Amino acid sequence: MTKNKKIPETDALIQYDNRLFFAQTLAIGQKTGEITPERIDEIHEDTAVLSHKLITIKAEDFASSTAIRNHIQEAFALTSIGLEYGSKGDLEKSVLLLNKNRTIKFFQIGNTLVDGLVARAQNTLEAAILRVLEQPMPLNIAPKEIPVFNDWEREFLESISGRKLVIDAAQVVLDHISMPHPITNLEEIAVANRQLDNFDLRLCYFQALPQEKVFAPDLLFQISDDLPRQITQALMVNLILYRKIDFQLTPEDWDTFDDIAYDPVVHAVKKEMRGKLLAWIGHYLNSLGQPEEVQKYAVKYWEYCLDRLEIELNPGGAL
Repeated sequence: MTKNKKIPETDALIQYDNRLFFAQTLAIGQKTGEITPERIDEIHEDTAVLSHKLITIKAEDFASSTAIRNHIQEAFALTSIGLEYGSKGDLEKSVLLLNKNRTIKFFQIGNTLVDGLVARAQNTLEAAILRVLEQPMPLNIAPKEIPVFNDWEREFLESISGRKLVIDAAQVVLDHISMPHPITNLEEIAVANRQLDNFDLRLCYFQALPQEKVFAPDLLFQISDDLPRQITQALMVNLILYRKIDFQLTPEDWDTFDDIAYDPVVHAVKKEMRGKLLAWIGHYLNSLGQPEEVQKYAVKYWEYCLDRLEIELNPGGAL
């Protein structure tokens, strides 16, 4: 490639997306004169080369200007993440680092960080699942599987696999997502990792439940976009009605629970019932020697499940 020959979109991204740490570094460096015009040309050249490599590797339609621009943007984003990581978010230090190092170094750092996040999300898709083999069982029958993530959370995990993010903050449970957007900074990586931490903690909680009861042969759950929540709510009802760990429920059980535990005046599970349930799960996990972080997460998870249960029991809520 000829020296100083730049992809037009490269300049456009620098000028347009000033949210990128990389763009902010360039703007400050040019303003102070610490990044010379000659160095700017070198940076443009390096970025163009990186963009071309991404386009060559990933682009399916070389005639698509949108696809090409997306790969250029990805090169910028990964470089920006690496630069932010190397400078610890200090723009003055970032200017110095960018002057002393080739752009590809920061691209490689950013790419490594995002690759690590992608690998973790893909592992969660495969590992955050309860599996119990039936014995005896025909060889052509797969083991039962229950993911500990819901349908919204599956979309989150799949979006990370595509190097995109669909949330703005980590939550105990995801029950909505936003439009996918490229991962462009360290905070977004941290948000995604915090959400993945929650899945790890939730898996520990579900693994602590008696698996032979969760996978009882005659246990049938309703079709749901959140089977883990449904399992937990079934356990809550059994604890209140029968004071035992079980997941079997009948329509009559739900009616009885509604009569006993739900206050239609305030549209909520009675305070004393809620308190007993939250205390029970904390004590149960503690008695099994589960770490404190698992206990704390499980209590928050149960609070969420109780909140959703209240909506389901409220005649005006979603069934």
